[in-house]
Amino acid sequence: MPRPAVSQPHSPAAHTRAPDRTADSLRAVMDQKAPAWLAEHRVPSIAVAYVRDGAVAWTRVYGEQGPGVAASERTLYNVASLTKPVFAETMLRLAAAGRLSLDESMAPSWVDPDVAADPRHRLLTPRVALSNRTGFANWRRETGGVLRFRTEPGTTYGYSGEGFEYARRFASAKLGASLDSLAAQYVFRPFGMAQTSFTRRDWFAGRVAVPMGPEGRYGEPSFASPANAADDIYTTIGDYAAFLVGVMRHDGLPARYVAQRDSLHALDLSPASACDRAKVARCPGRIGYALGWSVMEYADGPLLWHTGADWGEKSMVFYFPARREGVVMLTNGANGFKVMIEAGIVLAGDSPFAEFLATGRS
Repeated sequence: MPRPAVSQPHSPAAHTRAPDRTADSLRAVMDQKAPAWLAEHRVPSIAVAYVRDGAVAWTRVYGEQGPGVAASERTLYNVASLTKPVFAETMLRLAAAGRLSLDESMAPSWVDPDVAADPRHRLLTPRVALSNRTGFANWRRETGGVLRFRTEPGTTYGYSGEGFEYARRFASAKLGASLDSLAAQYVFRPFGMAQTSFTRRDWFAGRVAVPMGPEGRYGEPSFASPANAADDIYTTIGDYAAFLVGVMRHDGLPARYVAQRDSLHALDLSPASACDRAKVARCPGRIGYALGWSVMEYADGPLLWHTGADWGEKSMVFYFPARREGVVMLTNGANGFKVMIEAGIVLAGDSPFAEFLATGRS
């Protein structure tokens, strides 16, 4: 696959916002357009948070969390793979606290029985897992229900929920604690995320966004048991916005770990093909994965983002570190990306990422 074209240098004013892009004006656009987007694409609801200058400017929720039940700030969404940045942040903070090392072999604490006979399991470290370089498939069901290496660990990018789960089992075995308790101690409580959980809780009752399939039929929510490091975390729009702010502001995380979290560890050129096909002028110089986040490196600064996709549930988060601006979008519809693309284009403004999002319009 060809290397993506390097974007041209931008002027020093590249991060200057247009005067008409106030937080209030963007919220007004969402209020006007979001209900129509939901109706057009048969998506029950969308929750949106807009972060400016490192603080939550506003959150908005539109539509229904289930049949005849209005979505609200209390609605709990399954954010699917937006779980991965939360788990990565937990692991980084465990490392900063000296409870584990990102570069230690996981083998002394945990070895999956499926790969125990393969000496390459000794090459697996938390850093390798968090940057999607384990060599595993996304899920072992894709390799006959058995976990096996498809590439040498630490060498190439390969998106893998199994890798994140491997790191979860390692951390739990090494520290003698569940992911729920570790995340609560190192992320949820410090970030003020009182309405977030990896596993089902009694307080979920009456608050869960019911997933809807592409044909407009509601299904049943799924819940992880035990906690899954790669999928199925439930949260509110306010809580995930608080998480994004904490990440963006580096709250409590030493600078050397921030640099490791946000730097590109593994190249993934696949998005470049979409960029090239659409003839987008401002393509990123490099595209890849950091520790828990996807990264697009533009000439005027990086863009960090992640998406989530389960049946009837779609989500997206992105932020611009240089201008401390970001967006969280959560939906309970299989067509949620169509709505989030439209909202994301508005909220990303005149940026290369907005142009990239536009390539996803069908």
